Amino acid sequence: MRVEIPVELLTDRQGDENAELILKLIAFFREARHEWVISPRDVEAVHAFLERHVPVLAQIYLLLAQKASMAQAWAPHGGTTGVVRVTGETLAADIRDLERPAVLVVENAIYDWQMIEALARLLGCEDVVDAKEDSRLGVYNGGGKDGATRHAVDQAAQFSRTKRVVLVIDSDSFHPTDRTANHEKAEVAAREGVNSHVLSFREMENYIPNRVLARQPKKTVGMSSMAKRLESLKNFSTEQRAHFDMKHGFKGKPQKGPDRKGWHSGKVGATYVIPTRHGDLYEEVAEQDLITLQDGFGTDLPDLFLQEVMRGGISDRDLDGLGPGAKQELQSMFETIRGVI
Repeated sequence: MRVEIPVELLTDRQGDENAELILKLIAFFREARHEWVISPRDVEAVHAFLERHVPVLAQIYLLLAQKASMAQAWAPHGGTTGVVRVTGETLAADIRDLERPAVLVVENAIYDWQMIEALARLLGCEDVVDAKEDSRLGVYNGGGKDGATRHAVDQAAQFSRTKRVVLVIDSDSFHPTDRTANHEKAEVAAREGVNSHVLSFREMENYIPNRVLARQPKKTVGMSSMAKRLESLKNFSTEQRAHFDMKHGFKGKPQKGPDRKGWHSGKVGATYVIPTRHGDLYEEVAEQDLITLQDGFGTDLPDLFLQEVMRGGISDRDLDGLGPGAKQELQSMFETIRGVI
């Protein structure tokens, strides 16, 4: 978090009364747990405070204040967005909030974190991974959208003033214009102070680049089948790919009644079903591609993605095939997470 300590909190009686808490706060900056927001004109007040209360550590903390002030001076528009402004009344509560690890709530703590870590390493956001490894960021398993939303709200309630909680959930959207119940869940959480990010694509797995899909599986027979699926996937537009069920494909039993939309080619195993919620999204896709993709790409994609990133076989350029706005959205997600760390 970015934290500002006003000058009046350092001087005279307030400075004496709050010295212990302020020094604890400055220690957060020294440990790089949080970022100090300070104007160059306020460094002298910090110097006087430190000389009065901690002469031994004064030089170390003074250099820290000077470095932070220079960063603030060069920040665009003063860099005031998302700053925790401490006051005499809120200081103790702010310290408690800043001491606690930030919280990231996802639907599945194993698979979703594998995806987030892989994307973070691709996009130069390793600081988010470092925060988790250093226990400055806790990742919590929601057990689905409803559980994740409830857990995020519960976690937010543990913070007094600054709700350092982020909720990241799938949109489950079947169409680019689809507004789902997950958007409403995220808005409910946001009203309770949670920072919510609903993915634009259908699920986390839709952000896995094609190069990763080309690497599975190891068996020769499976490679032939997967290569065919990948070629059919490449025939999709970016919007069609973004809302395709990457794990399970078009597998399923056709529904009875007027909403039924499924075909059978007359061959065993060649049935595919397009849910009506997709609308006309896949109407122009060749039937053979829909048949080929009926089984999707499996459920172990996040682990495969992370392995490939760690091996160095994937770069951020591989994300370009996901569409022009994909990288920007993912960067926005990481900025939201960074904003609470």
